[in-house]
Amino acid sequence: MSIKLVDNYFSETLKWTIVVGSASVSGYLILTSQYLWIVLVLVMLSLISFSSKYVLEVDLEKKVIIDSFYFLWIRIKSEEFKFNVLKGIRLDKQRHTYNASTRSRDRQTDFNEYIGTLEYDHNRSVELTRNVEYQSIAEEMQSFAGQLNIPISRTF
Repeated sequence: MSIKLVDNYFSETLKWTIVVGSASVSGYLILTSQYLWIVLVLVMLSLISFSSKYVLEVDLEKKVIIDSFYFLWIRIKSEEFKFNVLKGIRLDKQRHTYNASTRSRDRQTDFNEYIGTLEYDHNRSVELTRNVEYQSIAEEMQSFAGQLNIPISRTF
């Protein structure tokens, strides 16, 4: 039995912005018959935004975790981890603070990032996903842990 966790490289908002923008500019360029090569570039940009993703696959029968990156639906990079026992999923919280300066004033930006990590044999682990929205990552990790039949622990 194999369970997959797919995480898109580009956000949904960015993907759809690229597609709508590319379609608008392409339509204009086709109507005016100018710089038609740019249409091809915009189509490729749209395809790249939809096809780039991280896929983490856990095969319970072979006892292997495969962490891959796909670009234009082709596996570009892949790491394989063998395990004996899956211990659980750990949710961590990291606080990020940095200064953002503009001409008119300085501001300090402060936010939390939540990280889902799959723990297995001998305190080894692999990162599953990161997100700034706790509810989103909690639901995704609940679903994944349910499929793997493993517990979830929070460190915060």
